[in-house]
Amino acid sequence: MATLLNLSTGENVNLLTQHLFGRHPGASSTVLKDPNVSRMHASIYWDGECWLLQDSSTNGTFINGVRVQGETRNQIKENDNIHFANLSGETWQLIDAQAPKSMLVPKSGTSESILLNDIAVLPNEESPEVTLFKSPAGQWICESESGVSTLVSGDLVGTQSCVWRFIEAKSVAQTIQIETISETDSSDIQMHFEVSQNEEHVALNVLLKGKKYDLGERNHHYLLLLLARKRIADSKANFEKAEQGWIEKEHLGQMLGQSETHINIQVYRFRKQIIKALPQSLLLPQVIERRSGEIRFVYDNIQINGGMSSSENTHLAQQSVSKIAL
Repeated sequence: MATLLNLSTGENVNLLTQHLFGRHPGASSTVLKDPNVSRMHASIYWDGECWLLQDSSTNGTFINGVRVQGETRNQIKENDNIHFANLSGETWQLIDAQAPKSMLVPKSGTSESILLNDIAVLPNEESPEVTLFKSPAGQWICESESGVSTLVSGDLVGTQSCVWRFIEAKSVAQTIQIETISETDSSDIQMHFEVSQNEEHVALNVLLKGKKYDLGERNHHYLLLLLARKRIADSKANFEKAEQGWIEKEHLGQMLGQSETHINIQVYRFRKQIIKALPQSLLLPQVIERRSGEIRFVYDNIQINGGMSSSENTHLAQQSVSKIAL
């Protein structure tokens, strides 16, 4: 992502979508200490295609030694030098002019800023408490034990050890473009499981609009198999679609002999696998859905070959019916 380097101090600054430079500690994204700098001196922002600088100061801003006109938009490019207030002050150089990325900026704790690509877990992959991923509409979704929410710039995201502020990298032009993208309908997606008789090996293939994606065998595919079977069982039991497939996480942990943390790790690994394997993954509904205390397999177009007998497969349906009757 775009980076400014202070040639005088060596400080690196990752540019936010709208980045304000000045002496005002509350309003400025980067605080400048030069007394000649205005409280809100100049802003650099991404317009969807390039980085623009706009001066709003008394003493001016200089690009490559030339003072820019106040309130005008001036494109800055890689290796351009910027001076705030005077040419004898600190020199800032644009060393990277890439488009901005959404990021998490620490508000408390000792963590560093985190750049967001397609999916991330907090605080780390070994102990996932919070998962962040992109929706088909390009929005960032935050999933945790407290629920699922859509993030907007300024929202706080926290774990037991640290709290971050979410900063979204989206210009007005990008917002319009993303909103025109249509989500792939779940009916276009088929999930095919190939299961060995002893269920030690579970392979998964995804069929999307006639094209097959072989995801191979992974340990976390067994978790998906259990969730898929529950979805099928509830469908046969004539549950409403909105209620099909939900399993209490505590019960799922007992079925797998695993802790909830380990289940969260497996879900995260599968999501990473999908993102890597399918170029259109951001346009697909999430395969795994959560709600308070429960988890389910989202897709209902499922085929399972091999594995346990059909009588054993229907056991989940009987459990579900008993639970509803109670």
